[in-house]
Amino acid sequence: MNSETVSGAAVKNVDVAARIEIARKVGVILSGEHPASDREAALQLATVLVEDAAVSVREKLAKELALCTFLPENIINQITCDLDSVAVPFLVSSKALDDEFLNELVLESNKAIQTAIASRESISEMLAYSVCDVGALEAVDTLVGNDGAKLSIRSCEKVIDRFPDEVGLMEKLAQRADLPINVVERIVFKVSESFSEYLVDRFKLAPDYAEYLITLAKRQVFARSASVISSKEAMNYLRQLHKKNGLNSELLLSALQHKNLKFFIAGLAVLLNAEYEMTEKHLVTGESEALAKMLNTIGFAKSICGVLMIAYDRLINE
Repeated sequence: MNSETVSGAAVKNVDVAARIEIARKVGVILSGEHPASDREAALQLATVLVEDAAVSVREKLAKELALCTFLPENIINQITCDLDSVAVPFLVSSKALDDEFLNELVLESNKAIQTAIASRESISEMLAYSVCDVGALEAVDTLVGNDGAKLSIRSCEKVIDRFPDEVGLMEKLAQRADLPINVVERIVFKVSESFSEYLVDRFKLAPDYAEYLITLAKRQVFARSASVISSKEAMNYLRQLHKKNGLNSELLLSALQHKNLKFFIAGLAVLLNAEYEMTEKHLVTGESEALAKMLNTIGFAKSICGVLMIAYDRLINE
């Protein structure tokens, strides 16, 4: 290292501000391409600074070392076992941590550490499952909202089993872009029964009113989740729903209210037994008159047709 940097033996004798600057230089050297002699000297300093009495020094060192692709095990262990203010930023960003190490931390650590790991830019399916399996609610919620986390069906089902009454978490899970719509449906319906019971018990609601609220929640989740799927997936899902008599005017209206024209068109196409592209083309070229003919062909009552027409015009004219 250059002469401006204090040796490992003397570093404890300089003031805090100087030690913070040394920590910065150590990070620069270890995260870049430098001579082996400089790297060895920097590692010696890192070994000293990682046990520094000043939290601010350890925080700075951890932040800088998060950019390193390799670090000795003793330094990693010291940082990740430190105060949350030191360990958390390092765990979120460090490139030197492998899945096996992170998985052990998830199993053994507190909520803050678990949440930090759940915030990482990229999370493997195995690590994601561990968070879902044992992580605190805050960590699981962070994971579900992290697009860089690979969530498998088993991870989703684990979340549902552990947190069936956390409606916000369930809705966030259902809206993930990487979940097939049939998985979304399974999530919502699996949660509905237990949540209905929760509403009745917790808020003393009448069972029929609780079911009404659940129905509203289902429509909202379906409409929002449908915005991230392709027209082909929407058609496949709605065909299945139509076989169960679940594709109706209320669902079409919900799609329009949530500004999901693709889902609305797919619903019309299924009810008309037509192709998505042809239905879309007729709507674009024929506008309101074309929609009126479609709704009449489907057989909706005039009052329902009127409501859908108004919602459709409002959406396309925004």
